[in-house]
Amino acid sequence: MTHRVGSAATCGRFIAVVMSLIVLASCSGGGSGSSTPPVTTPPPSGGTTNVAAVTVGFGANGSAGGYYNGIWTTVTVCAPGSTTNCQTIPNVLVDTGSIGLRVLSSALGTLSLPQIQDGNGDVLQECIQFASLAYVFGPVAMANVEVGGETASQVPTAAGGTANSGIPIQVIAANPSFAVPASCLSGGVGPDYNTVEALGGNGILGVGNFPQDCGSNCTTGSVAEYYICPNDTCQVPDVPVQDQVWNPVAAFSSSDTNGLLITLPSVAAGGAASVAGSLIFGIGTQSNNALGSAQVYEVDEYGNFPQVTYNGVSYTSPSNGSYIDSGSNAFYFSDPTSLASTGILACADGSGYYCPASTIPFTATVYGANNVSAPVNFSIANAANLISSGNAAFDDLGAASGSGPATDDLDLGLPFFFNRSVFVGIAGANNTYPNGYWAF
Repeated sequence: MTHRVGSAATCGRFIAVVMSLIVLASCSGGGSGSSTPPVTTPPPSGGTTNVAAVTVGFGANGSAGGYYNGIWTTVTVCAPGSTTNCQTIPNVLVDTGSIGLRVLSSALGTLSLPQIQDGNGDVLQECIQFASLAYVFGPVAMANVEVGGETASQVPTAAGGTANSGIPIQVIAANPSFAVPASCLSGGVGPDYNTVEALGGNGILGVGNFPQDCGSNCTTGSVAEYYICPNDTCQVPDVPVQDQVWNPVAAFSSSDTNGLLITLPSVAAGGAASVAGSLIFGIGTQSNNALGSAQVYEVDEYGNFPQVTYNGVSYTSPSNGSYIDSGSNAFYFSDPTSLASTGILACADGSGYYCPASTIPFTATVYGANNVSAPVNFSIANAANLISSGNAAFDDLGAASGSGPATDDLDLGLPFFFNRSVFVGIAGANNTYPNGYWAF
């Protein structure tokens, strides 16, 4: 997830640069709630399906947590090769802006997973810091991952996986046994998102445009994201792709490995208490996931629209990269000063949300790397009025993306997904769009 504002500081992009793009991940604010882990259960039995239910709502912390427009699903994590030694985990954020499954250690209950180690027995760790300076840290472990009726039980053989070995996931450590590496926290030390209260849910299901979360940039130890910490002294190792945190979709045992789509219904003005939708795996592989008339926009090598324009202003990648991200809870668009002539005002509470006097329509033009472009229409309403309604799901919640033209972009967050089917094509799965794509 790229952005979220609410009861805590605004979150932003990962500071680490990977996959030749700036990777995105979930972040959330604090709040009250229970961190009691779910009951250990085996995964559901029955026929195979490529659909997982999703719910837009407040998430694990309820309304007190202030998590608006969170999109949540349930994931089952099993020990590699097992169908019974499993934990079913609700309230996992569906995030098209990041790659891989990350779960709180508390959410695993008594389930023990084998950790990836080097030749000396030192465990591979991962550290991700958000631009807000909040971070997650913890070991990389192997697991079978089931979402809906789809299962990822191994990294693809072509990428170095072996049968029934599981895929790498990150376990967010509740109490790390040694200090988080300084190179990960080089921008400053923010809060550790290692609890339900801090994260807003039990984990993050990253199902973005890439098969794994770092790719060739981490195979040479050039990115401070993965660590080995012998004698509690952390260093950046070379990490082969089969040991990096994987997008579960790219590792499914079915034919539905080339992408996914999210479908959500429309939401009324003023929002809704919650909204039910579907996470559908595969693109053009089954009768329920055809592209149909959706326009395809290939992302660039940074995972962005190459260009977005609004009112004569161009946001160009990578410096002002714009994107679609279900893990962002609003339309993050420009800044209050740049939009002042439109009637946009920043909310008085300093949250970063927009509070115009009335709902304002906007049109921006998005460009794909495949030389297509089209207008995108959206509206921004008064966030204070929306939030005071007590609802959790809004299609017109907006916030500042930056502080001025140098830092502004367009993040089409979760509100963009209402009343649409939004496709996420995974890089390498389609020769026509090698970088991956969005379609809607």
